[in-house]
Amino acid sequence: MKVFRAKACQSPTRKGWSIMFQHPFKKDERGRSHPFVKRFMHTEQHDEIDMLVEEMNELLRVQDFWTSTAKGRAKARYDERVVNAFYNDIEKKTSEQIDSEYEYVHVIGEQGSGKTSLIRQLLGIKKECGFLGIGSKGAYSATYKVKDSQHYEAAVSFFTRSEVQRKVENILLRSAEVYAEGGTDYDLVFELLHGDSSFNLRALLGDILYKARYFNDDVPLRMSDENSSFKQFVDAIKRESEIVKDAVDQEGRDFAEVWHKRLECRKITEQMLLAIESRLREYKEAIWEIGEDDWPISCRLTAKELSFFDPLTNEEEENNGRLIYPLFRRIEVSGPFSFKKGVAICEHPSVEYTGTIHDSFKQAASILYVHHGLQELDIQFLQQLIVHGHGAKVNVCVTHGDLLTSPSCRTDYAKKHAMAKMIDGALKSVSPLMRKQLHYYLTVGNTSILECVHEESEESHFLYKDLKADLVSETRKKQQELHPIYLNLTVSQAFYEAMESLNIPYMDRETCLNISLGENEGPVPAIASAVISSVYEHFLSQPSGWSSTYHSVTDRQQVIQELAGEFATVVYSYFNEQLLENARNDWRALYKEKEDDQPYKYSRVIESVIPAKNDIYQQQILMRTVYQLIKYVVEKKDGVMVH
Repeated sequence: MKVFRAKACQSPTRKGWSIMFQHPFKKDERGRSHPFVKRFMHTEQHDEIDMLVEEMNELLRVQDFWTSTAKGRAKARYDERVVNAFYNDIEKKTSEQIDSEYEYVHVIGEQGSGKTSLIRQLLGIKKECGFLGIGSKGAYSATYKVKDSQHYEAAVSFFTRSEVQRKVENILLRSAEVYAEGGTDYDLVFELLHGDSSFNLRALLGDILYKARYFNDDVPLRMSDENSSFKQFVDAIKRESEIVKDAVDQEGRDFAEVWHKRLECRKITEQMLLAIESRLREYKEAIWEIGEDDWPISCRLTAKELSFFDPLTNEEEENNGRLIYPLFRRIEVSGPFSFKKGVAICEHPSVEYTGTIHDSFKQAASILYVHHGLQELDIQFLQQLIVHGHGAKVNVCVTHGDLLTSPSCRTDYAKKHAMAKMIDGALKSVSPLMRKQLHYYLTVGNTSILECVHEESEESHFLYKDLKADLVSETRKKQQELHPIYLNLTVSQAFYEAMESLNIPYMDRETCLNISLGENEGPVPAIASAVISSVYEHFLSQPSGWSSTYHSVTDRQQVIQELAGEFATVVYSYFNEQLLENARNDWRALYKEKEDDQPYKYSRVIESVIPAKNDIYQQQILMRTVYQLIKYVVEKKDGVMVH
């Protein structure tokens, strides 16, 4: 019989002790038995924590208590803190709400386009201040709220312990696989430190010294004495990698399956999590909100100078091992920035369009798309903004405008001409119907071209001043007397065009697990976007008539955009319910399936909502559903459907 033991460990962020143990009857997100559990015990006394550990060990020894129905009997014998730590599950915190008092400006764009530098200029942040921005390695979103205040306040929300645990597990797995496939020590370390660009383990744990495979130089260059424990992780990964490889060769099982189930491999993950937690001790000045698993939910800092927050987002490599930004989900800073009061600027780390992004953009006053002048314009993402009903909010800002033309011809006219050629070139890749829509919203006259985005100059001051004025404008008044008229016969064309263009991405095992936990939207964005784009192009943007002829193109486009935004919302809601909420167990089962069986089972899950192309009967049923959604949106917005 397996023996379970509890041990005490000191909390990294608050005074007191926690208890860590393997749970005898619960399972973790991967369905593995005996997960590691950590609970804060609300005591600072050594004698008291020793007593609580002994009581927990007794609970772990007596199998009669290994069921949730025994909680009442346990309460009569043991300390309430021990009972709660053993039986209670941790509730997840809900996501933050949009503050209705602020007008939100969302800043998006490719990495390296100059989003952070542009925001610094807009907010008036001095060059010597190192704080602000997602940077090149962070995966969090950042929001900056402008308000009347003498102080700045930073509020950080963190990924949960289980989310970080899965990230660490996946990094360890990939590094072990690299070594098992014949990689060197350097290959293992490189995968460990650089394999996941969205979770910078170097920042949290520091560098480790190893010889490069083909060079004489040491790469990375540093390893402090404090990080000598990192080498122990590497040695443990090597040892377990060889054991797992032998088991795979003998039994013909999947490497990942054996690795995740092996207790010694799970112990490496827990030891690494404890090492990551210890980094939080350096932020004692923050006001922490800590969960019952002794993991930070959020922290809040206040200061007169913005530079006080520099350590939060510092990416300097010499500080590796003392940084915690990879743990951030969001960071929000409010204070007396030099922008219009009551404005919140949100910077996003990526330009992938999802249902979550759509919900955020619905609340936006403006959307600023930042584009590097020498890169190809991401016309597909801009098209997504328009078909989802955000066209009127879009502002395009081209940075590095001084590089658009030759040194001998850098007049404003030449720059605008170069910008026009860039837009025309990008529009060649879209359909003729959408080209007209995109050209309407992406004209040169409504596009800002900025130079020296990384520098402060007199010229940039005037350009940023103009950009400020354009970003936040009064909401247009809805024209109540203007209503579109649609023929329902064109719905079928829009539907079948959507089904024809549908390209459903395959979800790997880890993504299936995240979908079942509600942490990933899976194939929903791709499916919903195909339907939304086709209906917008072939139906919403092509009304057969209008209730009035006395309105401008701008007024009509406003009405179409309102319809598109509402339709996108109901489509995401429908597919989220059908493919996510109603199929959590199916996604969990897919995660547990053997690799050879997964593709077939995956197609069955998708086809329960999106029929195969040869399934005419089921496609007719889905088309009627889409028709009802269209009809609902059109009539809700006072449009007319002609049958």
